[in-house]
Amino acid sequence: MSTLGLSTPAMDEVFSPESLVTAMLEFESALAKALADTGIAPRERAEAVVAACSEPISNPRQILGTTWESGSPVIALVELIEQRLDDEEDARWVHFGATSQDVIDTAHMLLARRGLALLEVSVARTASLIRVAIESHRHQPQIGRTFLQHAMPTLFSMRAASWLDSLLHHLTAMRSARSALAVQLGGPVGNLRAYGARGLDVSAALADLLDLEAPGLPWHTDRSRVWELVGAVERPVASVAKIATDIALLAQTDTGEISARPGGSSSMAHKRNPIDAIRALAAADIAAGAARMIVGARPHELDRGLGSWHVEWVALPLLFRSAAAAFEAAETIFETIEIDTAAMAARASAADSDTTNELDTRLIDRVLDESKQVLEER
Repeated sequence: MSTLGLSTPAMDEVFSPESLVTAMLEFESALAKALADTGIAPRERAEAVVAACSEPISNPRQILGTTWESGSPVIALVELIEQRLDDEEDARWVHFGATSQDVIDTAHMLLARRGLALLEVSVARTASLIRVAIESHRHQPQIGRTFLQHAMPTLFSMRAASWLDSLLHHLTAMRSARSALAVQLGGPVGNLRAYGARGLDVSAALADLLDLEAPGLPWHTDRSRVWELVGAVERPVASVAKIATDIALLAQTDTGEISARPGGSSSMAHKRNPIDAIRALAAADIAAGAARMIVGARPHELDRGLGSWHVEWVALPLLFRSAAAAFEAAETIFETIEIDTAAMAARASAADSDTTNELDTRLIDRVLDESKQVLEER
């Protein structure tokens, strides 16, 4: 569950115990189908396994609660599926040739696909709102600031265009990352040995059934795919942190060029704390920490990670939850901010310099044109 609102209900649901166990069942069901499709398992035996996997788990938290008794929640899950089968020959094909890492890694990819889809919607909404702000204040002069000091005049729309440009880039990368999520199937030591010469066929069939990419080789100890996923989530959060920082600075009492939705103060009722920027920045720090936990973990030793793999079980959901909170906060920022055009214009004119040029117009037009194309894609 989320802590202090640094998640969203939708993302909490994606990474809930119920969703994780359901994704694990999805793997086991699809594996049985893949074994039948490749001629390894008898069709009727595989169908019995699929039927056993289709029944919901009444207490998924109990399944996950066995993790540190046996080392993997998959053991309890497989036992439960087997108990649902009356025929020992049917039970033989449950989890056949697979290992716990195959189930958990693939389940995480299934959840990540859902999580990325949610994040993409939120980023696209924020980008659309920024686009509206650019068009509404296209020619609004604003003083530029370098090292937090007044520099030369610019346009508010140029500043906002840089925000929008970064989000468009990240949105494209997130979509690519979602399409590249791959199934993991390697068996006990990653060589697909139980399937003989049909190993890659089983992996490809499994990937097709789960609508995931089929990798050339099992990736159980090569975490490059996980790192790429982490980057696709964490990098746009870092850009949101930049945007939230700019908003907070422009909303300062002594600056007042932007009015942000205020939070409260327990002791100073007059304060207008930029609560959405605060939430975005807190969530972004958590996301950065979760990303470092995964990418900075020790390499996986030989054919199974000795603890570093298990870090992902905690850090990956934390990354997605905090990212969802950061993006939701960014949406709210641009739904509620008000631009003080007079305050912006006064400081820009005091610099006694032209605030517009042809290049500004071309750059802004380029970003607006790109945004239209990217936001219309799915």
